[in-house]
Amino acid sequence: MKYILKLILCFINLTIAQICWSQNTYVDSLKNELNNTNLSTKAKFSLYNQLSEISRTSDQYKDANSYIDKQIALAKKENNTLELVKATVQKGIIYENQQMYNEAQSILDQLYALTIENKDPIVNSYVQYLQAYHYFNLNEYEKALKTIQSFLPELEKTPEEFTLKSKANYFLYGIHANWNDAKNSILYAQKSLKFAEASGDKNLLVTAYANLGVAESLKYLESKSPKDLEILIATSKKAVEISQKYPNQVSKYNYAIALLNLTDYQANFSVQSSQIKEEMKQNCFKIIELSKNIPNAQNVSSGALGILSKLAIEENNLDVAEKYLLDANDILLTQNKKDYYALISIATELANLYDRKQNFQQAFEFQKKVTEYSNLLYDQGQAETSKKLEAQFQGKEKDLELKSLTEKAENIKKERILYIFLGIIGFVGTFFMFRSYHFKLRYSVGREKQLNAEKKETAIELKFKEEEQARLQAEQELMTLQQQKLQDEMLASQLHLDHKNQVLQSLKEKISTDSPINLKQILKEESLMDNNFEKTQFIIQETHPNFFKNLSEHSKQKLTPLDLKYCSYIYLGMDTKQIATILNVEPKSVRMTKYRLKQKFDLKKEDELYTFFHQIIA
Repeated sequence: MKYILKLILCFINLTIAQICWSQNTYVDSLKNELNNTNLSTKAKFSLYNQLSEISRTSDQYKDANSYIDKQIALAKKENNTLELVKATVQKGIIYENQQMYNEAQSILDQLYALTIENKDPIVNSYVQYLQAYHYFNLNEYEKALKTIQSFLPELEKTPEEFTLKSKANYFLYGIHANWNDAKNSILYAQKSLKFAEASGDKNLLVTAYANLGVAESLKYLESKSPKDLEILIATSKKAVEISQKYPNQVSKYNYAIALLNLTDYQANFSVQSSQIKEEMKQNCFKIIELSKNIPNAQNVSSGALGILSKLAIEENNLDVAEKYLLDANDILLTQNKKDYYALISIATELANLYDRKQNFQQAFEFQKKVTEYSNLLYDQGQAETSKKLEAQFQGKEKDLELKSLTEKAENIKKERILYIFLGIIGFVGTFFMFRSYHFKLRYSVGREKQLNAEKKETAIELKFKEEEQARLQAEQELMTLQQQKLQDEMLASQLHLDHKNQVLQSLKEKISTDSPINLKQILKEESLMDNNFEKTQFIIQETHPNFFKNLSEHSKQKLTPLDLKYCSYIYLGMDTKQIATILNVEPKSVRMTKYRLKQKFDLKKEDELYTFFHQIIA
């Protein structure tokens, strides 16, 4: 079954193998040991590392973060940079496994800031390990490869840290496996195995054998050589043997994976004798039994059920095969995050099985499930791709920013060298200048005295000229102001005189026509008019002597003397009827003149001239 092979090849997918340590007795023993009050600081760090790894790789991220936070607190208290970096890297890996790439990048930024001046190769190796992990998850395998290669040679020179060495070589194995490069994937899987053996960690050792098995399966798929198949089966059996030999040091999950790998290789590659088939069935039953007590192991148990269904179909026991596949389907549906690849594979097998049993209705239903899961898988893939693209974009921005900062630092360094060089040149030049100055000093002093005397004389003459020019300019400005004032007074008086002439002319006409004349009313109005006019004239002349000049400046067209008269009357607050009476014209003519004035002053129809005139002298 293609699904089973895909399940095994998950070791080379997006993240480091999920090594789920679910053996409760082992975890409990670690917790009990951590509660020991006589425990050394080094031992505490070791326990925190193991417990956070156990919790993280079994997807129990809350517990993992709890241990990580305690480890960080202890590292800060003890001023232990290496343990602080280890814990922070573990937190970054949790973000990576949850596809929270922006948060993982933030952790990387923190680590770079923390270790910027740290020269410890182990500390920097852990930071670069997380960077490679980040690139690997974003499918940027070239960058991940270069990052691992940048620190691994130096790391391998150190006497310890076998676990990190094993994981780093695992990355190189995984990258080449993704590229279907069997030769190099085997090479790095073997190196990962070597360091896993040196670490003494049996759990890591079983995983290393599983990884080597995947690499050898790639080689067998290319060669189809019986010898390569024999090596593959032997490697897979080795992982099973270690799991059985060290039951208290190898997790049930890894034991189940080792059994599933072996059984799957036998199902897909070996010639199946009755003895091998029986062995495969017993292994599958053992896997299912182990998975019952392992959290998040639905893929493992469903894989075993898939192999059992295949064996049942080969024996033409279709009802048993149907039961196994339905159980596998039900188990996969209990996952928090659905594995749609697995669901599609199981649904496809069920559709084919029902088609073979001629139960076309059920075959059609599961074929619909295949379509449904395919769409959901596509949506899930699109969402994951979107996250990765966003993280890649932000990563490129940071790379450009880092490149810019690096270039800036290099330029600053060059500038410093240049400044030092210029400083030396300046010092030498200053020395020779001083000697030259010493020889010329006497001549310069005499010459300077002569020049100072000439400067003083010239300055005095220039000052006199400037004062004379200022006096003439002030007199000219005064004459201009006086002339303007006289012109304004003449215009205002002329307006007043015109008004009086108009009143006399009006009286004359009324007398000639024997019309009744209210002389007291006329004298009263004229007295008020005189007072208003004199008051306004005083305001214009004393407060705003440039009123008429301002009118001309604000006008878009040239103002005639008659226009200025109208402006003055309007400014005095006279309405249309009063102006018409004074100028002996029709009110309509006054309104037309006001309209023309608004045009000359570029005013709108609804704007008031009276308001505008008072604004320009406010």
